[in-house]
Amino acid sequence: MNLPADMFDEAVRHLEALHLQHEADAGVLLVQVDQLARINNSAGTATGDAVLEEVGRRLENFVGDEFGRGAHVDRLEGPRFLIVPATAVSLGALRAQERALHVALAEPMVGDPNGRLVIRIASALITREEPISVQLGAACDQLARPASARDGAMVHAALSRGEVVIHYQPQYDVATGEMVGVEALLRWQHPELGLLGAGPLVTAARAARLECELTEHAHRVALAEIAQWPRALGKLRVSLNITAADLGDPDFADRFAAMTKGARVDPDRLTLELTEQAMLSDPASAAAQLAQIRALGSAIAIDDFGTGYSSLSLLARLPIDYLKIDSGFTRTLDGSDRDRIVVRAIVDLARALGLLVVAEGIENEAQLVRLRDLGVAAWQGFLKSGPVPGDQLLALME
Repeated sequence: MNLPADMFDEAVRHLEALHLQHEADAGVLLVQVDQLARINNSAGTATGDAVLEEVGRRLENFVGDEFGRGAHVDRLEGPRFLIVPATAVSLGALRAQERALHVALAEPMVGDPNGRLVIRIASALITREEPISVQLGAACDQLARPASARDGAMVHAALSRGEVVIHYQPQYDVATGEMVGVEALLRWQHPELGLLGAGPLVTAARAARLECELTEHAHRVALAEIAQWPRALGKLRVSLNITAADLGDPDFADRFAAMTKGARVDPDRLTLELTEQAMLSDPASAAAQLAQIRALGSAIAIDDFGTGYSSLSLLARLPIDYLKIDSGFTRTLDGSDRDRIVVRAIVDLARALGLLVVAEGIENEAQLVRLRDLGVAAWQGFLKSGPVPGDQLLALME
């Protein structure tokens, strides 16, 4: 990555002053927003810009609280930000701040209601021996390629200490309002920072190539809980998320079958969700794995439908039961003719293929009325409930 030197002009001046004032090297924090393209594709670039503005506001608040007056936040190229403290801060102190910064950015944002946005954070020490702009460019390169060894240790520690927990997002029948299912969502119960979203752990697992291990662990936790649910929850369909890495593993379907059998959970109660991008990464392998899972009795759903590319030609060939409409479309159902047309087209396509449609991100009654008009089968969103621990589902159902 060859970033223009003038991009760092203000940061360079600040860091030069720190070097002179303290006669010491100075640490900085870099923040990168991943999956922004998904939001731009589904909800438009205006929503993507709003997400970056919200990230910037949270960073400004964090810097003001943690680093005091004189620290500043610079927006770099693309979805990147640079935090320069007001004083020369050590690399160790900044790495401790990385964890707190993840908390500040963990709450869902506009355009990302399910908290799936992945935020990468890295600290870097800017020394007095090399040109500052060159070091900042190298730090940005490093941010794009996280250190797999450190990330792998973090993932293994979280798994071994039982820090992976599952929350469940209720899904409701559009016509009756009855709770008919839940989506199982990974959360990280950090020993120091409390409950975090999936983003930091998923990012680390991807960098360390431990996505399959993380998915399997999350599935085992969810299946163990589902097996213990009271009879009143027995009719709920449970959706579990899988990734492209899972579909690329030729043993995934066999392992999944063994897990459900070992947990004594009927596969008929389960739906596996994958994104269009995961489906498209290796269509032949995906078709074989999904057919094997369907043979168990489990259903298949395409998540965030409408945000990928060239998937229409595969819908008729892959074993799919549900399409989940991305929240970027549903959020403006009560105000945008264009989005209503897109949702109507998806519903008509699904009906022609014998598929059901689930809408994500429903936040108000007007959107729900539109879903009824459009013929959507089910929905999930903060209008009724965000993701909750499994022991709260019975109260929500009642």
